[in-house]
Amino acid sequence: MNKLKIKAYAKLNLTLKILGQRPDGYHDIDSVFHCISLHDELTLSPRRDGRIVLKCDDPKLPTDDSNLAYRAALTLRNLALKKHPDKKTFGANILLKKNIPIGAGLGGGSSDAAAVLQGLEKLWRMEELSPADLKKAAQSLGSDIPFFLKGGTAHVTGRGEKVRGRRCPGKYHFVLVYPGFPVSTAWAYKNHRKTKNRLTKGHKFSKMLLKSCGLGKPAVDVSRHLINDLEPAVIPRHPRISRIKADLLKAGALGSMMSGSGSSVFGLFPDAVSAEKGYSKISKIWSGSFLAHSVPSGK
Repeated sequence: MNKLKIKAYAKLNLTLKILGQRPDGYHDIDSVFHCISLHDELTLSPRRDGRIVLKCDDPKLPTDDSNLAYRAALTLRNLALKKHPDKKTFGANILLKKNIPIGAGLGGGSSDAAAVLQGLEKLWRMEELSPADLKKAAQSLGSDIPFFLKGGTAHVTGRGEKVRGRRCPGKYHFVLVYPGFPVSTAWAYKNHRKTKNRLTKGHKFSKMLLKSCGLGKPAVDVSRHLINDLEPAVIPRHPRISRIKADLLKAGALGSMMSGSGSSVFGLFPDAVSAEKGYSKISKIWSGSFLAHSVPSGK
């Protein structure tokens, strides 16, 4: 195989509940991850000198071992060399075209890393690598990465490493807005505002949303269960997010929510036509706007 092209899809957090801080410093979460059509593009090709070379069209993104995609390639190369110690040709050129905004709560870096793991597995013809091996490699790199190995829709718990794929047959339509600045995930969690009311609701929102999604209910049903516990921490520091939410609702969204730790905001629309109309309005107000739809598992 000389070249492999892969799409790395973004995700939305349709729900995000913070259940409390863990002894290891992370937080237990309860969230519904949902893949959407906004994606990065990766092109992988083999190198016979064993080197990993990452190039990206966005100069703001590092291309050394501080990049998750690069670290994913190193992780898989080390695994390959353990299985084939006499073979020294596990190298690759990785070209990354960024379409998913950086630091936007859309999982772009994690999705890129998962795509590299899966892509290099094929490129290097590592047929002996089991799904468990790949999942273990993904978990070693970051909490969100195991989800992106399958994508689709999932109920995500623990610190993000417990991923249960869920049925979601409907195609939902979204308009996203990236306000032009990143939000630090660590900062958002550190400043999460704990309230008794929010903590006692636990898994309720995710279960209700997944039930609606699993039954193929229309978007209006799903929109009733959108929630993000990090909004009260992030919005006071970045009030632009609140304005975007209001603008999306004015443009016809049934519900609007910040994704993950931000800064991206999404609006869920009734159907494709209303989403296109909403995008036409929103893109005139906010330059970092995207039109997207659901992407099922395995795409």
